[in-house]
Amino acid sequence: MKRLLVCLLVLTLAVPGFALAQGGTPVPAGVTGELLYIPFPVAIAVEGDLSDWADVPHYTVDKGPNLSGDPAENGSFTVALAASADTFYITMTMADRNIVAGQHGTNFWNENSLEFYLNLTGDFYAPVYTKGMYQVNINAADIGNTDPGALTLTGTNSDTLPLSGYVFKTDEGWGFEAEVPLAGLFEIAHGAEIGFQAQANGATQTDRDVKLIWSNADTGDTSWQDPTVFGRAIFYELGQTDVPQPSGPPADDESSGGFDWAGLPWGEIVRATWEGYKANYIFCGEQCGNNLGLVFDPNMGYQAVSEGVGYGLLMAVMMDDQATFDTVYDAAHDIMLDPATGLLNWRVDNTGAITGETSATDAEEDIAAALIFAQSRVDRGEWAQHAERPYGDSANALIDAIYTYEVADGRYLTPGDAWDGEGQEILNLSYFAPAWYRIFDDFQGTDRWQPVITYGYRSLFTTDGAPLGLAPDWSTSDGGPAYDYCDAHGRERSACLYEMTFDAIRVPWRIGLDCLWFDEARACQWSGRTAEFLKALPPDQFGRLYDMDGVPVVSYQNEMMDGMWLVASLASGDEELQQQLAQQLYTVTGNALTEGYWGGSAQYYFNQSLAWFGASLLSGDFQNLYSSAD
Repeated sequence: MKRLLVCLLVLTLAVPGFALAQGGTPVPAGVTGELLYIPFPVAIAVEGDLSDWADVPHYTVDKGPNLSGDPAENGSFTVALAASADTFYITMTMADRNIVAGQHGTNFWNENSLEFYLNLTGDFYAPVYTKGMYQVNINAADIGNTDPGALTLTGTNSDTLPLSGYVFKTDEGWGFEAEVPLAGLFEIAHGAEIGFQAQANGATQTDRDVKLIWSNADTGDTSWQDPTVFGRAIFYELGQTDVPQPSGPPADDESSGGFDWAGLPWGEIVRATWEGYKANYIFCGEQCGNNLGLVFDPNMGYQAVSEGVGYGLLMAVMMDDQATFDTVYDAAHDIMLDPATGLLNWRVDNTGAITGETSATDAEEDIAAALIFAQSRVDRGEWAQHAERPYGDSANALIDAIYTYEVADGRYLTPGDAWDGEGQEILNLSYFAPAWYRIFDDFQGTDRWQPVITYGYRSLFTTDGAPLGLAPDWSTSDGGPAYDYCDAHGRERSACLYEMTFDAIRVPWRIGLDCLWFDEARACQWSGRTAEFLKALPPDQFGRLYDMDGVPVVSYQNEMMDGMWLVASLASGDEELQQQLAQQLYTVTGNALTEGYWGGSAQYYFNQSLAWFGASLLSGDFQNLYSSAD
């Protein structure tokens, strides 16, 4: 569809334009949301005074996925472009009566900020960021800056762009003026074409609640990860009489812009993001408690949760990284263990102080599975046994504790050791890990986990989303909403959602493993339903988070969703869907090999974890190590 729009653009280009005072040369108007013309040479002095922009065409944007109800409060933004012989100029202003700035750390996208995007490569169909593609976020916290070379820039590759400028207040709000010398990056000439996008983030109170986007092709706010949704900008030399047209798609482009999806280096990406994971969440110095050894969450003030311990141990054992495995294992035992139950307290801060008592079942399950895998590496002679706490012994003790304190009536999985309801009044299906339970039974020589598997699948298949392969975050054991429990226990309904959001997005992974590793018919059926649901969606609804009717509840995609839906596609055996989701996941690898993280930010350890699990299954690095222990 995007290629078709470009082809149609050539036919529908509007020729009437603006008159520029310098020489009186008409500048074509372009096509709203698709094409802009950049007049050059124009004399612009970047000094925070917009008077020399008076005769340059300005474009107003008041559309996007999240609009403001008040024109004076993030209701629109303007953008204007110009150039000299070798420098690109841009100014953007925003109507903003209440400027929210400096409230979200480096997450400037979550408050008042203006963004522009450049693709200087000439390849407008590359689905991932490469050298020469830039996302530049300029934020309102820099208002009044006096050093034009010291703006606080964020966004993909923004640190490599030689940008300088000023951020200032206006009568209606705020804005910026900036210049980018293009020598060595791009040669300005009449008809030279670049990819371009402009966006505005607006926070009317605290968090972002307004998003405005210039490019018509970006219907899902995906420009930060997918440069194919940029529009175009063409340099127009003053005094010329012809109107340059945008280029069309390559002649050999059929479905992926000529991009070789078959030969992607998934193993290399998985290794690089594991190294980044360690650097960002385990060994990040003072923020990580001077490398205390746990998995710390930047988005939670660098606290550590037991869930992260499970993720870190699973990653380390799959990556054959015993040193990191033992570091996390030892720290969890020394800092988080509750000796009364043998389970872990669910949260501590980066001094090691407990900030969240009692357990979370999913964490213990993942930790126990990781310990079994570690023991399997010992049994094969790949690892040396832990000198103080043999992995297998710890796995046995932890599995017993899980069964004792986190399973009710021998069949109902509870969210943790301190929840009422006996596993029936409230259930988190993203904690249901049937592949792990089969391994637990085999490892211990029992069959006590079989009823937990039976009742877990029964709950899963009785939810309202079951026909579509969608599971809710929270439910009762009979598949209905758990609102009665939450109301009775003072739990906000927003933390008890009967939708598939940030908890249940893990269900495709949990259930997919049971299909991929054990060929469980119910798991494969579930994954097949999920695949059919995804395949039937229009592009602007694909691969998101949903309610139980399959209606998206967010307007964006990210690496977390990509990784988890990918597991469902692998378990379903649908190769076309696998390719589509692999392609989508690959679009967020722009920082993976160079910076060690997925997407545009390393802020969210949870997103990074789930993306890694999906990619590591794709690369073959995530394996059932226990089955290979013979």
